[in-house]
Amino acid sequence: MIIFLDLDGTLTNTTHPYFKKMKDGLDTTDVSLIRKYVFPGALNFIKEQISKNNKIYIVSDSHPRYVEPISKQIFNLPFLSLADKPNDKKTRDFINSNPELSTAFQNKDNFIFVGDSWLDVALGRLLNIRTVLTKFYKTYVKEIRDGIGDDWKPMKEGPTYYAKDFQEVSNIIANPLKNLLALEAVFQGLESSKAVKFKFQKHSKGFTAFRCLARQEDGECDKYARADKYFQIDNPNRSIDFLEKLALSVSNYLQKVEAQDNFQWDYLSYVSDKRTTNPPKKMEQIFDLINSNITKVKLFHWDQNVIGSLRNRPNYNSRRQFIAQYLSTDIYYSLNNKNIIIIDDQFTSSATAYEIATQLRNRGAKNILFVALFYLILPLSNKDCPNCGKKMQIKINRQRGNKFYSCLSPRFGGNGCGHIINIVNEH
Repeated sequence: MIIFLDLDGTLTNTTHPYFKKMKDGLDTTDVSLIRKYVFPGALNFIKEQISKNNKIYIVSDSHPRYVEPISKQIFNLPFLSLADKPNDKKTRDFINSNPELSTAFQNKDNFIFVGDSWLDVALGRLLNIRTVLTKFYKTYVKEIRDGIGDDWKPMKEGPTYYAKDFQEVSNIIANPLKNLLALEAVFQGLESSKAVKFKFQKHSKGFTAFRCLARQEDGECDKYARADKYFQIDNPNRSIDFLEKLALSVSNYLQKVEAQDNFQWDYLSYVSDKRTTNPPKKMEQIFDLINSNITKVKLFHWDQNVIGSLRNRPNYNSRRQFIAQYLSTDIYYSLNNKNIIIIDDQFTSSATAYEIATQLRNRGAKNILFVALFYLILPLSNKDCPNCGKKMQIKINRQRGNKFYSCLSPRFGGNGCGHIINIVNEH
């Protein structure tokens, strides 16, 4: 395994502005000071990985006068400085200049990128390798470019894994497929109960939490993201085996949730489909296949006179208004002090999740867990159109699930020439 490690915020707790002049090469790097800020477990992690014949490289945006002495004197690792994340050119040049790395890069599964910011995740995505988003420190001030202190943006970049300490990073490297998100693991023939923890908010009576089981990539990403499977949900020819796999991923996640003994869940429900949805009752079919000991109920109903589609609403506010107007909670069930889990197909703008949570809290619900099969991650592409030079986007054929680069024309909301390049083999 080839491990690319970010430096500041990943190996050392040096995200504070105090270290900026050192990072920029303006002040002499005080290695003895930096040594005091090495994260617990970092040196043992490096020693352990090297003992397993894994190769480690530091990849940092900081100046070589900062990165070189730290890499050599503290970690004894080769390095790339001034990497210019998330631009992948310098990292690709670094890989291609090293015969061992260049050969290994023919199989992207040989690589993993570990870092603490959206820049690290985005760079890993452009390289089409798996990424680990770390969170080893608390932030008190937001830093705009690197996104330090902004938990939302790196999650929306779509890291493959999350880690709170180096032991979790080691577990991921040792068992990468078993640590995939629940839905992504299912399509590798494995079981996982992992989910993206998007939100946890305490209320006077309980909490509201949002969780997601797979990434729906909009652009380049590692091969385990599952936009192809999301689009297959809308395919009238979807198979029962496919639906069973989706349901199994939810069942695997719920098994861990149900095992928590601090309280019991009262109801398991889902966001029902409008009568005009095609294929009809798509979420109901998946919901019926979920294996759970929680009482299943249908809590939500669309107005029979609903007009339009949620997808065509341009922003969060208009989506929220649409849901509030047409989707209601069944008055038959008493929800006061109830703990409720809701299943939906996608988490995009969060409008559906927030509106449903609001309706349930207004009915007296105590704890609310909203679980989405997929969440949409931010678009990312490094390919320019050979015809007009505009930036191309990766798209997915909704029927066949194959990817292609598209220079979006005005007909499809872009300003390009419409040129298409099929992606035959990403890896």
